[in-house]
Amino acid sequence: MTAPAADLRRISVGIGQLAVSKDSREVLIAYGLGSCIGVSAHDPGTGVCAMVHILLPASEGKVPQPNEPARFADSGVDALLKQMIAAGASRSRLVLKLAGGAAVLGPGNAEKFKIGERNADAIKERLKLHGLRAAREDLGGTRGRTLELQVASGKTFVRTAASPAIEL
Repeated sequence: MTAPAADLRRISVGIGQLAVSKDSREVLIAYGLGSCIGVSAHDPGTGVCAMVHILLPASEGKVPQPNEPARFADSGVDALLKQMIAAGASRSRLVLKLAGGAAVLGPGNAEKFKIGERNADAIKERLKLHGLRAAREDLGGTRGRTLELQVASGKTFVRTAASPAIEL
């Protein structure tokens, strides 16, 4: 049974952060995904859910900081999988969803840096390295997003400031 909305605890997953939960009273949320990408993961067999908020495509040998294990796509995806498996999830059952990767730096800089596009490519490559792929995604464009994962149901929703939430 799902807890009433007023009883739900919203767990904010900030830039570079990772959260894992089995608590049906929690909702994991990554706010303000511009060029950043949020990855939600759910194991329907165990109810283990997780979310990362990835800022940049590659760690380039930098060791992730303890307070930002998901700052980079490579180390962030690895940390997500490691912590989910430690919490009892099975890699073979994971349902992964991606949102973000927008070009929010303006037309001139968007083409020059392509951070959102590079983030998306890096995350997909890292998932592929682990034999995984996203079931659904909402990537690109020019608007920031918020990604929400309801632990009770494993459902993932995405919204922009100008649109209502839609299920991924």
